Amino acid sequence: MDIPLELVFGLLAMLGYGLSNAMAKVPAKKLGSRNAIFLRGIFVSLLLLLILLSFSRETSFSPTYILIGFIISFVAYLGFNTFYKALESGKVGIVSPIANSSVVFTIMLSIIFFNESLTWIQVFSIVLIIIGIMLISINFKDLEDSHLFEISSGIPFALVTCLLWGLVFFLYKIPIIILGPILTSFIIEFGMLVSAGTDLKISKAYSHLPNKKETIHIFFVALFGAAGTLFFSLGVNMSGVSVVAALAFANPLISTIYGKFLYKENLSIPQYVAIFLMLTGIILISYFQVPPNN
Repeated sequence: MDIPLELVFGLLAMLGYGLSNAMAKVPAKKLGSRNAIFLRGIFVSLLLLLILLSFSRETSFSPTYILIGFIISFVAYLGFNTFYKALESGKVGIVSPIANSSVVFTIMLSIIFFNESLTWIQVFSIVLIIIGIMLISINFKDLEDSHLFEISSGIPFALVTCLLWGLVFFLYKIPIIILGPILTSFIIEFGMLVSAGTDLKISKAYSHLPNKKETIHIFFVALFGAAGTLFFSLGVNMSGVSVVAALAFANPLISTIYGKFLYKENLSIPQYVAIFLMLTGIILISYFQVPPNN
């Protein structure tokens, strides 16, 4: 079975984002989320800059679309902020599945505005992946104990995050068409770094420089994060957003498996079901070719 290259990129984006998110747990806990995001941004920007310089001849420049890229990066950072606010006031078992369901909005917007088309089997595969994304991180006990739509539950912030992330990954396609995937990846990640630095300066939340061990940890978080962003952009550049986004957003599968083996975290029955659903969806979506865009 020959898997289309754009789907390979989508799977690599899933792997990159999944490993980055899983490994981010340690530096975020030791340095604080804002510091960890800022330091991650430094390494990601440097890594993508090296790649950009290596492939500069394949890059097109447009001030208008560079500005659009920076606007997208600002919206992306707003999503990070609302996500962490949701985590601060709510519970991970409620907040995380709501935020990660943003892929639904990404796919809907792509179908409406980019005229992307999907076969029924691809729709079925994406539905399996989305259900898996929600099941793999949901905690039903937390859901029972929460006060829905109260600020203290974190759900309002999670819903805002869901909308922002859904919009960001949909908008990726616009600068990619003109600037190419590499420059777009760099602009969005660098823009997030600038937003994070500005936020740190205003909030005065910066504490201390990381030690050697923490720096190495952050470097690998950044390395896999840069890979996730770059491969997502490469996949979107070759194909539509919908299928590539569905694969990239399946990254909680990687994070969960990583947590199982590295952090010795126990998995619940719903999480095993979620893993099965996501793997089934990924296999199906990889087997059936992506139809060309209209």
